[in-house]
Amino acid sequence: MADVNFDTRADKFARNIYDSSKGKLRQAVVMRELLEHALPKIPKGCSLLDAGGGQGQLSLQLAAMGHDITLCDLSANMLAIAKTNAEQSGVAERLTTLNLPIQALATEHQQQYPLVLCHAVMEWLEHPQQTILELIPRIAPGGMLSLMFFNYRGMEMHNLVCGNFDNLGHAMVHGKKKVKLAPKHGFDNQEIIHLLQQAGLVLERQVGVRVIHDYLRDKSMQENRLEELTQLELLYCDQPVFRDLGRYTHLLLKKPA
Repeated sequence: MADVNFDTRADKFARNIYDSSKGKLRQAVVMRELLEHALPKIPKGCSLLDAGGGQGQLSLQLAAMGHDITLCDLSANMLAIAKTNAEQSGVAERLTTLNLPIQALATEHQQQYPLVLCHAVMEWLEHPQQTILELIPRIAPGGMLSLMFFNYRGMEMHNLVCGNFDNLGHAMVHGKKKVKLAPKHGFDNQEIIHLLQQAGLVLERQVGVRVIHDYLRDKSMQENRLEELTQLELLYCDQPVFRDLGRYTHLLLKKPA
């Protein structure tokens, strides 16, 4: 498959992902991780790279904190929405956009950054592991990588608790995709951690994202009790067993100085 471009689905992506309880929980967990475990370890007000950052919801929050953001994405429409959101938030002067596939950063944008974000991108790439490894040179020595990816074990668990027993194993990855905005494949946590450790990065944090939300039997609670649910997600997301079954996995890794 080729890398997925969301140009024709930018508005739908905003409604169904960013503005939903799924997106709100995702941002809450990842922002907590950045605020408590990444930003204190990098210079205040430094420049950051959001690789494959789409509409830049999370990186624009970082811009509001005084960081200059370089937002790279394959979709011109997603970047246009990011620019509009930046103007409305008063941070347009802190946003630089690059309409490039993130693979092109290796040759067309060789600046290094104290923090590189790559969230929910791997699962849409033709060569995900290779592409993530090519991002490592963009991390400054002593800098951090914030990586989030669709979790294979979360896919399995979701199908099991939903009774989708015919959608496991080979069928789960290679079968007919029923939801256009749902990734077709996920990644094993330990395989990705090992890959990046072999490349020289040091794992500092691992959490699950949506460790409760998607498994609720009463789906109305996803919206009706979102505030309480968010607090529980933040409580359980870094605990063993729960973190391994999140629909997404978020890693913070450090590049040695």
